[in-house]
Amino acid sequence: MITKISKVIQYSVFLVNEPGSLEKFSKMIADAGLDIVGISSDVRYESAVVKFVIAGEKEINLTSLIAKNGYTAIRTDAICIQAKNKVGFFFQLSKLLGEKKININNIYSAAVEDTQARIFLVVDDLEKAEQACIHYDRP
Repeated sequence: MITKISKVIQYSVFLVNEPGSLEKFSKMIADAGLDIVGISSDVRYESAVVKFVIAGEKEINLTSLIAKNGYTAIRTDAICIQAKNKVGFFFQLSKLLGEKKININNIYSAAVEDTQARIFLVVDDLEKAEQACIHYDRP
């Protein structure tokens, strides 16, 4: 059961795959007063792509901050779906989007049993996905 849908920005940052690089990067984000609420990474040999979403909409140009500190970042529009975590929810969500011919390019989530899950999605049609989820079974 979806309880909230919001548009968010996902940042993809390229890091060197070595101890301390994520620590250094996340310190920069924390020092800017930002809270990372979703994060995933994909590591290939000496490189890592870290994808993350921050909480809220601070008046800060995060892309400039990232570049000023020597990192390369890509900014992507995404949606965040909050829903009651229950068995079969990911199936229902992927079925809904599939039936609407919406491709999921990136997805990550975490939840504690019987609580709210927060799912971050990058899709090929953001508006269509948002509308599909708005009309999904809501409380």
